[in-house]
Amino acid sequence: MAVNRDQNIFDTTFIVCDVETTGLSAYDNRVTEVAFIKVRNGEILGKYTTLVNPGQHIPREITNLTGISNEDVFNKQSFDEIAPDIIDFIGDPEEENIVFTGHNVGFDYKFIQQSFFRAGLRFEMRSLCTCKLARRLLRRLKSKSLSNVAAYYDIKIKKAHRAYDDALATTKILLNFLEILTEEHEFEDINEVLRFQNTKIYNNENKSPLLKRLKLTLKDFPRSPGVYFMKAKDGEIIYIGKAKSLRERISSYFRYNSELPVKIRRLINNIAAIEYEVTNSELSALILESKLIKQHKPRFNSAIKRFRYHPYLKIDVQNDYPRIEKVYEIENDGANYYGPFRSGLTVNRLLKDIDDEFKLRKCDYKKLKPSREHSTCMYYEMKKCNAPCDLTQSKDEYTDEVRKVHEFITSTEKHSAHKLYETKMSEHSEKMEFERAAFIRDRLNDIIKVMSYQKVITSAINDKKIIIKCDNETGKEIFFIQNGKLVKTYNLNPGNEFDQTDIFEELSETTEYLFFSLSKYVRHKFNNYELDEIKVISNWLALNRERNSVLEIKEHHSKSEVLNFLAI
Repeated sequence: MAVNRDQNIFDTTFIVCDVETTGLSAYDNRVTEVAFIKVRNGEILGKYTTLVNPGQHIPREITNLTGISNEDVFNKQSFDEIAPDIIDFIGDPEEENIVFTGHNVGFDYKFIQQSFFRAGLRFEMRSLCTCKLARRLLRRLKSKSLSNVAAYYDIKIKKAHRAYDDALATTKILLNFLEILTEEHEFEDINEVLRFQNTKIYNNENKSPLLKRLKLTLKDFPRSPGVYFMKAKDGEIIYIGKAKSLRERISSYFRYNSELPVKIRRLINNIAAIEYEVTNSELSALILESKLIKQHKPRFNSAIKRFRYHPYLKIDVQNDYPRIEKVYEIENDGANYYGPFRSGLTVNRLLKDIDDEFKLRKCDYKKLKPSREHSTCMYYEMKKCNAPCDLTQSKDEYTDEVRKVHEFITSTEKHSAHKLYETKMSEHSEKMEFERAAFIRDRLNDIIKVMSYQKVITSAINDKKIIIKCDNETGKEIFFIQNGKLVKTYNLNPGNEFDQTDIFEELSETTEYLFFSLSKYVRHKFNNYELDEIKVISNWLALNRERNSVLEIKEHHSKSEVLNFLAI
């Protein structure tokens, strides 16, 4: 079966590789260490790493750089001996959508390819370079070295110039870049990314054909966040997008048309003018973009659908015998949605632990209709389910099990994911299993971040009152959120003294409204517009909370405490 090359980015398997060698020549020198990390759908699926006997002397300067000595590799296997293991780990590029990835990937690829060639084996794969992506996505970053790009994203490299640690840093950089490419550049197919890494980089002297046609320069666009509008000759708005930096985002369209995806080329061919509206923060831009797309329904926004990959846990509590599953979108269906989580690994881990700890049904029926005539399935025999299907377990007993799962996800009490992961993290640390401890730590941090601002979307979100405070170049923007919806927004600049302006009275009134609101006693069914706003705000919070200030108003807060938070 030939591989399907029209493949969504997050259905593509990335094999992130790093090698350490005896020198710079793939023909004259040899590999001393290899590391491969398998990534798909934003998640790390596995790793393979080992020292390799190069069959030749390791120069002292290489040992000084990498820490790998001749003694370290003396009793290790040669590349010929580990080649079958590498092939098994990578998979078959002819059968699957696999992309070989690295930072300065040409170096690693040539060494792996020549090593396979000397072993009498063929090695041919598509390749993606995170260094090339950095040159296009991080234009203002002076050095695009692995260490510098890692530092930009606050990624720690424990042992620089060691294969696994460098490969892990490259993997984390890749995931950040994929997020930018899908969220901001609207890329969906892996071939779009592979072409993008080699696109020509324009500057003021080397002007893009589109800019020439529209008689624009990049300096016409500010580096501020905002929303941009692409218009046809008759003034019709044909596309609306948002940007953290309008100049950086709009510049991404100004490459050779032949190097752009077909849907983007069609859009560009119809553009007669580009306008924009500056906002006070990226969150404002996201909310405005969502509102304007619904208002204007631009024809190219439906053609260029954004692929969001931040997952939720879903329990379909609107049904009598709910199931739990991993989803990527929330719907107006009455279910409880927990998230969004930053990593799919967290959701996968939670699902595994819920499967081990509880006995929710796993059958495929969307709505279960129990009957004593039903026979039990293998999950009952494996003690993974108590068989509500044949009434072995009553509806009340099953409902109680669902309640326990909800508390496991959302609480911090004894029988919760929070406590379970804290315990497991300590156990791994005591056994010196630091990688496993770090994995659990990352899952725990993801849960803490999500649950600190939003335990569950839809029914239980009604008791949430949140204030988000975003710093910007002129001051700060404040968002008042209730029931997941935006109630009010204020922009404060340094000249707005709280006790001397009308805005303070407005802030006080809004705080009063939020503080004394009885909405938590009201059941509210969200419409599609409200759900979309919830998704925008929730996704933004999941990704950006560390960079801004967030306050959830609780019963113990006084009005003065809330106002003090706003004044800081």
